[in-house]
Amino acid sequence: MTTTKQILKENRRLRILEEYKILDTENESDFDEITKLASEICNTPISLISFVDANRQWFKSAHGLSIKETPKNVSFCAHAIQSDEIFIVEDAREDNRFKNSPLVTEDPNIVFYAGIPLMDAEGFSLGTLCVIDHQTKKLNSFQERALKTLSNQVIKLMELKRLNYQLNVRNNILDNNYKYLESFSHVISHDIKSPLNNILSLTNLLQDGFGEKIDDEIKMYINFIQESSSKLKDYIDATLKTYKEGNISVNDKKFFSLNSVVKNCNKLLNPTKEYEINLHQNIEIFNHKSYFEQILLNLISNAIKYNDKPKVIINIDVEFEDGYCNLSVKDNGIGIENDKLDKIFDMYTTLDKVDRFNNIGTGIGLSTVKNLVERIDGEISVKSKLGEETEFIIKFKP
Repeated sequence: MTTTKQILKENRRLRILEEYKILDTENESDFDEITKLASEICNTPISLISFVDANRQWFKSAHGLSIKETPKNVSFCAHAIQSDEIFIVEDAREDNRFKNSPLVTEDPNIVFYAGIPLMDAEGFSLGTLCVIDHQTKKLNSFQERALKTLSNQVIKLMELKRLNYQLNVRNNILDNNYKYLESFSHVISHDIKSPLNNILSLTNLLQDGFGEKIDDEIKMYINFIQESSSKLKDYIDATLKTYKEGNISVNDKKFFSLNSVVKNCNKLLNPTKEYEINLHQNIEIFNHKSYFEQILLNLISNAIKYNDKPKVIINIDVEFEDGYCNLSVKDNGIGIENDKLDKIFDMYTTLDKVDRFNNIGTGIGLSTVKNLVERIDGEISVKSKLGEETEFIIKFKP
């Protein structure tokens, strides 16, 4: 019986395999030369570079074999990746694990199999470099060492491909950041100059009209200044943070618990435990933790601010569907009109709503959230009932 620990370990292995972006890619001569050499050294008609996915084994290179994949449940390589040593079957016809397999009884009629696990830096076996024959045989010590050396070369090629992919992703992020900054420059004169002009005008009124006289009217102007300054700060801080976060290396992905992110948000947004923030199920996520922190900070902060109930209640849930996770942040707040739901993620779009602290939003927070969700290869949607609740749903691979 498969244990929870084994399931989590296999899920992590599959996530790491996915990060290499090698499945279903085209043939490459660097890999094909290795399988050809492995067959020549081991004197076998077939050699494969195989990766074991959730339901199949897929061949990056297949020397002496025309097919590209086979089901996982008949795979020799699925057994080989369970060990960190060479896995050898000298006669599959006599082995209870394989003798009834269609790979043995039918084409390609496997009799002999030897596979070296392809292990990443964390020790997870992602696939194998293997050799196959139609007759029984034994590998000598030289052949086993050579197969191990060739498997190391496969891993080095995989790492180079991953680094190249990550470099391309980083370049795309930088390109997107440049486009956002270019767009931002077109609106800066209107959306930032207006509050700045308010500050300047109000300051002049204070200086010219009142001098050092401090009364309620002056206090009112000071409040106006503070409000405009705060709005300007929100614009600048939110925008700069978006582009600063875009410079995080794609190497910064790691495993973390959702609970740890929610706890950090609670400390920042709910230090006095005034609000009820519930996480109903903890999960482990492989991604940029800082992105998730900023996403949830924005969503929880909005759920607190745009809430007119005596008790603010925020429920965070997760559901799994077809290999994806749906992360839900649901509040009991003021809700959003249906005709405005498709606009709330647009940059600088506000709903002209006053929050519980008597402030109006800048229209940057949810645009930032959408941008960050896309950077974790996810999607975000929203549902709302006016006067009752709003629910944001983030779909991503955990």
